[in-house]
Amino acid sequence: MKLLVIFALLSLVAVAASYPSDIVDFELDNQEQEQEGQAGKAVDGEYSWVAADGTEYYVKYVADHLGYRVLESNAVPGAKGYDNAGYDGEEEDD
Repeated sequence: MKLLVIFALLSLVAVAASYPSDIVDFELDNQEQEQEGQAGKAVDGEYSWVAADGTEYYVKYVADHLGYRVLESNAVPGAKGYDNAGYDGEEEDD
């Protein structure tokens, strides 16, 4: 009977360990970050910050065996949600 109880407890621990969990979760006055998943295997998360001009930027991403990929952002050109109004694709000369 004791062996059965120990086996059941170990099974519950294994199942709980396999579910994604918070890796990073913090918030400051003008920035925050949250990351969930299994560290070293696959994570998804987002971070945001408020720029000096008051604009809030965010980046949602995934990092796994395929690398780091931005899923949605208003701060990264070419990402879904990015507003590139006024950008004509040409570099400015200084």
